[in-house]
Amino acid sequence: MRGGRQFSIEDPLNGQNHFTAIRWGLAGAVALGHAWVLTLGPEPFQIHGRLASYMAVNGFFILSGLLIAKSLHMRRDLGAYAFSRLLRIYPALIVVLLAFLLIFRTIFAPDSWSVEETFEAAIYVVKVLALGDHASAPAHIFSDNLQTQFNDPLWTIRYELAAYILAALAFAFGLVNGRIRVLVTYAFVQVAYLYVVVYHQDSDLPVNLLPMLRLGSCFLLGMTLWHWPELRKPPFWALAGLLLLFAFFGSSIFGEIIANWGLTAILMRVGLPKKAFEKIIAIPDYSYGIYIWHFPVMQSILVVEPDLNPIALLVLSAPVFLFLAALSWHFIEKPALGLKPKRKFDASSYGLNLRGSWFSQFEKNRDGEGR
Repeated sequence: MRGGRQFSIEDPLNGQNHFTAIRWGLAGAVALGHAWVLTLGPEPFQIHGRLASYMAVNGFFILSGLLIAKSLHMRRDLGAYAFSRLLRIYPALIVVLLAFLLIFRTIFAPDSWSVEETFEAAIYVVKVLALGDHASAPAHIFSDNLQTQFNDPLWTIRYELAAYILAALAFAFGLVNGRIRVLVTYAFVQVAYLYVVVYHQDSDLPVNLLPMLRLGSCFLLGMTLWHWPELRKPPFWALAGLLLLFAFFGSSIFGEIIANWGLTAILMRVGLPKKAFEKIIAIPDYSYGIYIWHFPVMQSILVVEPDLNPIALLVLSAPVFLFLAALSWHFIEKPALGLKPKRKFDASSYGLNLRGSWFSQFEKNRDGEGR
């Protein structure tokens, strides 16, 4: 409200969407892939070498880029933005790491409580919180399993936070503040990723460069969707065309780009329907909890029953990590998000039409920030 005037935003990004349900699906795809990785080794769910879990992570970053662009352009407060991002990531992550220190070690490594081993375990926790080590086997709690990591999915969190930081910097310097600028920035990072994959994948480049470019290009693809709202409503013929292109060229060097575009079209068609279903909108967001809890739960079950097949592991573990994800959302994540600074919304600052369609006014002012 401004000057006592009411306004409404018709964009389905403002709550009337199915993105929470989609995130459930993406987290489930990652868990499904890990059920195979932890028991038999290779994940079977792939087309042209594009693993379902791999593409699910790309999907997370595409959605995140879209929603972060929305947050940056509507909130326009980098301090509040940074605090909100920390509240989204760290409270639930800290609880998982405390569970490792106090519960998982007690159950699965009761002899690891010497001063030296406790110090090493604490250093592991600090490294993860500082976006460092995620793949080691602290306290050797899962050392007899096929995979020995405590919580391998945590590797993406460093890149998520890096994307948040770089997005804020790009916003501050105007690199993502208009249709053309964000498109150029996305194209630059996408080409850089393709160049590294083709020419330097096996070279001595920094180990974090390739995943940063991969996930950064996905994040910027999502940010591009904010400035190009018409791309959030891809026609069925465009989706069919992208799937056909992937069928023929999915194994080429352009395969991942085509796959990401096709995935984006699917996410937008499903996530932003013409009429959203209230029951789907009301689903609580357990996706982050599923993502950070499923791996240690599966590993714990395999300590007790090491000969489980992937389906049996998934059946036994799903109720446990879903329960933990529910606890995480209702008692940690949601209360933490309630601490976010309240948004001071000024409709006229964002080119919103107080009397007409949001999209029509957006189209009139779509380059306003980038000029």
